[in-house]
Amino acid sequence: MSRAALVVVGVLCCAASGGAWWLVSAGWPSWTQSSDPTDAETPPAVKRSAVPWAPWTVTEQLVAGSVLVLQIETTHLDDALKIARQLVQPTEARYAEVMIYFHRPGRPQTLPPRRVQWSPSRGYVETDYER
Repeated sequence: MSRAALVVVGVLCCAASGGAWWLVSAGWPSWTQSSDPTDAETPPAVKRSAVPWAPWTVTEQLVAGSVLVLQIETTHLDDALKIARQLVQPTEARYAEVMIYFHRPGRPQTLPPRRVQWSPSRGYVETDYER
């Protein structure tokens, strides 16, 4: 490859990376806001505060490939399986696995007291970490 071709390739790489940096720093494209939040199956926004009068609140969500991970704050840990069914049933066709971690309100940075895992092959599996 000639020296002129190398210079051209270098200039194009710098221009492309500079343009990408400018687009990201300007906030485009916006991955944090959806212009059409009409899908009823879309989980709530990430890292919400718990609603004090609600029996349970989704406080965090993460989708990794075909796995949905939810963090729930509730004082009703005994109803974890019932809450999990309410959350999973509308989304069963979209995910291969759903992991739901149940915490008490104002949770410390410790392991969750309960977890419910759902998959089409195994169904609902509840794990109580306090036993």
